[in-house]
Amino acid sequence: MRSRRELTVVQVDAFTDTPFGGNPAVVVLDADFLSDETLHKIARETNALETVFVSGSDVADFKFRFFTPKNEIDFSGHPTIAAFHALVKMGRAELINDVTMFSLETSSGLLQIEIVKNETTGNPEIQITHEKPQFLRTYDPKEYAEALGLSLADILSPNPIQTVSVGTPHLMIPVASMKALEKMQPNWKRLDELRKDADYVSIQVFSRETLEVTSDAHVRHFAPALGVYEDPVSGSGAGAMACYLVKQGIMDSTNQVTSIVIEQGHFVNRPGKVFVEVIGSQEEIKQVKVSGTAICTMKGVLYL
Repeated sequence: MRSRRELTVVQVDAFTDTPFGGNPAVVVLDADFLSDETLHKIARETNALETVFVSGSDVADFKFRFFTPKNEIDFSGHPTIAAFHALVKMGRAELINDVTMFSLETSSGLLQIEIVKNETTGNPEIQITHEKPQFLRTYDPKEYAEALGLSLADILSPNPIQTVSVGTPHLMIPVASMKALEKMQPNWKRLDELRKDADYVSIQVFSRETLEVTSDAHVRHFAPALGVYEDPVSGSGAGAMACYLVKQGIMDSTNQVTSIVIEQGHFVNRPGKVFVEVIGSQEEIKQVKVSGTAICTMKGVLYL
């Protein structure tokens, strides 16, 4: 009888300290020997919003690859948080200091990761450092308002509908109120038509009105092209959006570090929170840091 390979698989909820909150990701450890075909098959088998495969790297401490059930993507924030949480909890990443640095290889480039111990909760905070954001194409607000079931008055003018990327390009759509977020009814066919010739992979719709007084923005995130109609909490979206808020002057950036708290996931019953630091000014953003916590909910073995 042929012996079968065994892989450790962990499901982790990212950007939350509470099971079944935040954004779930499946983490597959020791994925070095897996072919691209097998990676796609596993991602379809887990059918998670995103599956992250962890392997060794010649240029960093770890290499991550990210998959939805439909596609591979260059980078994603919440699986990165989830995977480092799993590596710490499984004893694969040792926290030797109060703040421990790791390097990460992804298809979008090398990233620096900081993991901060929390002796009180035992749940470390994981921070992803991105370099300068890219501000890309702008789009007609009327077309996107109609595609989302909104009126043009719901869009927070005069701010542009613009693609911003800190590793994955997302379309930023600011709206004027929580009410606008609540009443959205996306027309998936029309959104698919709009995306065909576009430079983004998903849409981040947000308001400065929030549910909690300690938050700075409330978000809904749509990625139907990746097979994810509404993403509970997007880390890369949060990083891009924070840069947009500073660039457009929606958030005050008189200090060299602008701290932004983002709440998301409430509309899909998976509330979570992302913490972002934008380093630089409205004229020049030098760096952005996205951080959050996570919690393991399941662990198992995958047989191949």
